[in-house]
Amino acid sequence: MKKWLLNLLQIIIIICFTVLGQLIVSSFNLHIPGSIIGLVLLLACLHMGWIKLDWVEAGSALLFSEMLLFFIPAMVGIMNYPWLIGTKGILVVLAVVVGTTLAMAATGIVSKTLLKLKAVKH
Repeated sequence: MKKWLLNLLQIIIIICFTVLGQLIVSSFNLHIPGSIIGLVLLLACLHMGWIKLDWVEAGSALLFSEMLLFFIPAMVGIMNYPWLIGTKGILVVLAVVVGTTLAMAATGIVSKTLLKLKAVKH
């Protein structure tokens, strides 16, 4: 029971940052999703030490492990548009595969570059 309560509190912290990001977006009429702003704020707070990693680590791991559950409504929504699965489906799959490959490659390149920079500093 204690573990679930801890996870719940950590998820609430993450949600608070997401809501804060939404408030910033609506206040300043930005064209960036509020969840992204919230996660950038959370990253900044983690980096500055205002929030300890232990305060959000287990909750974020739980959310990450259940990520597939968040995509089920999107998949059900696709079922409402059968033309996506038909002739256009190949293009959609191709776009997803290419986009995923590019994202993975970019992440790898950035990670490798940052590790090299960190190694040079030390």
